[in-house]
Amino acid sequence: MAGKPDMRRKKILDILAWAPISSPTQLAETMKVSSETMRRDLDALALEGLIIKVHGGVALSNTASEIPFDLRVTMNAEEKKRIAQAALRLIQKNDSILLESCTTNLELAKALTLEPDLSETLVVITNSFSIATVFEGGRRCQKLFFLGGWVHPAQYSVLGYQTTKMLDDFCVNKAFISGAALSQDLILTGYYDDDVVFQKRAIVSAKESVLMIDSSKFGQAAVLSVAPLSEFDYLVTDKVFDKEERKAIVQTGIKIVPLA
Repeated sequence: MAGKPDMRRKKILDILAWAPISSPTQLAETMKVSSETMRRDLDALALEGLIIKVHGGVALSNTASEIPFDLRVTMNAEEKKRIAQAALRLIQKNDSILLESCTTNLELAKALTLEPDLSETLVVITNSFSIATVFEGGRRCQKLFFLGGWVHPAQYSVLGYQTTKMLDDFCVNKAFISGAALSQDLILTGYYDDDVVFQKRAIVSAKESVLMIDSSKFGQAAVLSVAPLSEFDYLVTDKVFDKEERKAIVQTGIKIVPLA
């Protein structure tokens, strides 16, 4: 739908009103415009605060929090599996691990249960019903602690003050965190208060923290700051860095975990 920018952008908003999330490629194909034109339109809408870039796609800013977990599982699925396989190498027998509710950690949980000699030695702490189910309520790990709190039905998880407060009682070996966006200044950012507060507390509660983030999240900046990259111990990503990017990341002190 080539034409005046205002008409195209109104159509984009109409599409996103009934499709919870879409990718720039899908939108460009639907609108019959080039990728470059779509990028300009989306950038303009983002500057107006009408859309946000989230979970590998774009969504209306006032409905993004309602993107169902089941739908997020399908976004960048292969990249998440590869990231999970690499993160798996960081886990040792008898570790205590914190797995926040996210689709990448769901893949990590699935990978762990395929290695029962490892998983059955682990203490797992999570706020995700999906992850707790993968571990069969604790049958497929040494112990499982489910963090309580207000239930988010569409996300199959709990979040909020009570959930985060429970982390004060834990000191785990490793916390596995997935971010919404990593800015050009190498600061992890998020869109929602509950997510950001939980992730901040998770970093403090862990001896080592692992950031798992796919390439679509780089160069993006959400509204709220979680932590600079220097506060993490490991970075697991499918992004291929050029020389300057790698140098800047290494200078933060973080270790980049290569994908298999």
